Amino acid sequence: MKKLFFSILTLSTISINAQYCLFFDIKAEEPEMVVSALTAAMNTEWAKNMQATKSLFAYLPNGKIESTHSLQFCFPDEAAFEAAFMSYGQSLVAQLLFEGKLADYSVDISQSLNMPIWYNGEDWAEDNVFMIYQMDVSNPSMYLKEFKSFSQKMAKKLGFEENSYGLAMPILGKNADFSHFVWIGAPDIKTSLSSMKKMLSDPGFSEFAKKVAAIRKVVNTTMLVRLADF
Repeated sequence: MKKLFFSILTLSTISINAQYCLFFDIKAEEPEMVVSALTAAMNTEWAKNMQATKSLFAYLPNGKIESTHSLQFCFPDEAAFEAAFMSYGQSLVAQLLFEGKLADYSVDISQSLNMPIWYNGEDWAEDNVFMIYQMDVSNPSMYLKEFKSFSQKMAKKLGFEENSYGLAMPILGKNADFSHFVWIGAPDIKTSLSSMKKMLSDPGFSEFAKKVAAIRKVVNTTMLVRLADF
């Protein structure tokens, strides 16, 4: 994990207006101890001074994904991202907690830095459950156009206009199986499942699926459930 923390610093030279979300996906062998170790790490001065949201999610269910949990840091801009990880190298306590304590109770599966391309909702931190659709997209601009139109219509029709939903892509640590992912947020599991059930049975969904069939392959679907914010 330490190598990742420093290798991604090169991204700070990219000048684009976007947010960045860093995902650390792990297989938690002792979930309770993982939460304890993360709580200790988040109570360090390094974490308290970080300009980012800090959250732990569980994959439910995780299908063939090895990961059981995802630790996510979301930064408002490049400067905040750079400051956080430059300061990590100066915090021995944070390094010991992440590379020692956390490693004792979990297995590091993957890391990725992700960038939202387009999204609705001012703050996805307000949602507690997310449907995640990982996809391999061959024509990103066309898919974005169709997804934006479809999702806004569905949100208005099904009543989740106030929730967060959007299209994102990993820009570092990319999984070879997918190029983009869609997320759709909800306040709780039952609302998320109910909305998805209605959406999948709506004629508009069938029309959208036909339009993007030639340029999109759905690789994996899962649900992320927020366990804790730090």
